[in-house]
Amino acid sequence: MASNKLGMHLERHGNRIRVVIRVPPSMVAKVGRTKLKEVLNTTDPLEAEREKVDVIRRLRASLTGNKASIVKADLVAEAMEVKRLRDTGALRMDTTGPEDDGYDPEEDAFTETVDAIERQHGYEAAQTFAAVALGEHTPLTSLLDRWFTEKALSIGYKDDIRRALNRLEAWCDRTRTSKAVEAITQRVAGRYIHDQFISQGVDVTTANKDLSCLRSYWRWLRKRHGTTENPWLEQSLEKPKRRHEGGNGKKRPFTDAEVSRLLAGIRTQRERDFSLMSALSGFRLEEVAGLRVRDCADGCLRVTDAKTEAGLRTIPAHPGLTDLINARCHGKAPDAFLFDDLSEQREGSKRDRSAPVSQAFTRERRRLKVDERASEAQRQSNVDFHSWRRWFVRKAVEGIERGVKGYTPWTIANVVGHKAEDGTLDGVALPLGMTMGRYAGATSTEAMRACVEAVKLP
Repeated sequence: MASNKLGMHLERHGNRIRVVIRVPPSMVAKVGRTKLKEVLNTTDPLEAEREKVDVIRRLRASLTGNKASIVKADLVAEAMEVKRLRDTGALRMDTTGPEDDGYDPEEDAFTETVDAIERQHGYEAAQTFAAVALGEHTPLTSLLDRWFTEKALSIGYKDDIRRALNRLEAWCDRTRTSKAVEAITQRVAGRYIHDQFISQGVDVTTANKDLSCLRSYWRWLRKRHGTTENPWLEQSLEKPKRRHEGGNGKKRPFTDAEVSRLLAGIRTQRERDFSLMSALSGFRLEEVAGLRVRDCADGCLRVTDAKTEAGLRTIPAHPGLTDLINARCHGKAPDAFLFDDLSEQREGSKRDRSAPVSQAFTRERRRLKVDERASEAQRQSNVDFHSWRRWFVRKAVEGIERGVKGYTPWTIANVVGHKAEDGTLDGVALPLGMTMGRYAGATSTEAMRACVEAVKLP
């Protein structure tokens, strides 16, 4: 069994691991902090040991950034601006010069600029400037901010993307590969995946998270920057197919026995209320955390902020939630949160408002021995807070199987905020058709009430 002890420069950060280095006292005033920190994409101490080397090197480089590196960054930024102006036809040069038909004042001025950079900073800096300005060399991270401005991404996902690119750049440094978009071909990407993930024994989920970030960035580069190839397509790693007794490594609903044990044994009122809300509504953790008093009026529950259009919904409140809702709404203004005992996150924080509940519930679940792993090597349990939602779906499906009238599988999809289509719903088989999903229209309140009330606590 792997040790949970962390090595130097590593510390726990909630259920994650992060790298920490101290800022020298002489630089604290300039940096504005006493430590630099970066959260890793793994919770495994051995993987963290492997990942921390590149992170420490990069963090220290940011502290000791010398004049040459600053100049290089400035030249790249200037070259990218020149390229942008050339591409848009907005670059204007002094037109005074020889009157020969072949004279190009723009090219002449560009050549003089490159020559001046070579005299001041050397041949390599001049060649890099020219390659960037001519579109032959696009630094890997040079267009990230443009992408982030165009596409609304969460702060956490932006951090994941930056870390994935930082790891790619560190590998390029080690292998003397050009840190340019144009240099990352499918063959180079394959070498990187083997060196960075496969030969290092990195967890498949962690590796695929990085590859997904890189794939998304290159997809945007192809659309907006004219990059012809996405070298990360079809590069995901497959999870090893192993059989274990006592579990298969797949997320599942709670059993009725686990539901009874949790609702009877959770010691904290907040986590018990969250659990009950999710169990009797099918709401996600963050959907429960986002409920306001006005969203719980008239015997209904409303989700007004969701990732998809299907997630925006109003459902009848389960009778088993009446006392909880009344107690938490009492004396509060309509715009107050139903769970106002959760602290507000700072603006720009990548932590969801529900994060403390997730962590506290996990501690309670483990204390009550509600856990399942296919093997000691499996990082995450097959049951988690989302298993309340899975349990709700399972019970609603069982209602149809018992012959409960008034609702259909499409009703279940509408109640839990999923698009109605064939497949599974949170791990529970739910046969739906495209025709019904596209043309059936909204489910009636009566059908949703029948679905919700078919779910009974054990």
